[in-house]
Amino acid sequence: MISCDGICGRRMAFQDCRRGLKLTSELKMTVHAPKLLTPEEFASLIEIAITSPNPTVPPHHLSKLIGLGYVLETAKGPLVTGDGLIRITESE
Repeated sequence: MISCDGICGRRMAFQDCRRGLKLTSELKMTVHAPKLLTPEEFASLIEIAITSPNPTVPPHHLSKLIGLGYVLETAKGPLVTGDGLIRITESE
């Protein structure tokens, strides 16, 4: 159960929290909403997934995919992340 401290200091369940209350727990989650990619950028994401470690994708595609969290640059070359794989499957 996620809890928060109310203004009065009383602990209550998250669903009971109202405006002005401060969360005591940090919520972290991945939201799998498709981030906009051009068809060419999406093709580059697929190419990285298939031909890693030596894909031939334009550098600006690679930097955008890294910035969106779909690709990581590793010592062995670019690698599609879990979010990148989900993005590929959501578009099929």
